[in-house]
Amino acid sequence: MKTERHLILNFTRLLFVCSLALSRLGAAEVSDIMTPPNRQEAVDQAKKLLAQREAAAIAVDPFHPEAFADVAAATGHVPGSAAATGPETPAARQGPRNGRELLEAIAGGLKPSGNFVINGQQTLLFGQKRVKAGGLLTITFEGNEYTLEVTAIQRTNFTLRLNREEFTRPIK
Repeated sequence: MKTERHLILNFTRLLFVCSLALSRLGAAEVSDIMTPPNRQEAVDQAKKLLAQREAAAIAVDPFHPEAFADVAAATGHVPGSAAATGPETPAARQGPRNGRELLEAIAGGLKPSGNFVINGQQTLLFGQKRVKAGGLLTITFEGNEYTLEVTAIQRTNFTLRLNREEFTRPIK
């Protein structure tokens, strides 16, 4: 038992001496202050990282899905252009005259990107927007906003309502 205590005591003393020597050795070598050339290199690297870069142009506008862009292109408007937000052109005013013709023109430009069944209900997909029967679509056509109701969806076609007019369009 004396031998075990003696070994533990000697080991503790050795550990203390080693830690003291390492702490003095480390304090002599480590410096928190960088040399002037090292500081200048760090500043140059920071300036390079913070320099303004030219932003890459967005190829696809995430706020206007393709289905709605097709409708806008059919009317002569390009999303995001000054022509789309400016006053109407005379050609745009010569569009459909009655509700049925207007609904047919709008429906002709709508192209669902897909359709599928969820819980037994057919669902149309326009970009990221999902529409079930009874759902509403807000469309900008010839500078005016229209709210269309999807009244029915079958496997091969869907029916739209605008005011009291209805139009059935095939799903292509």
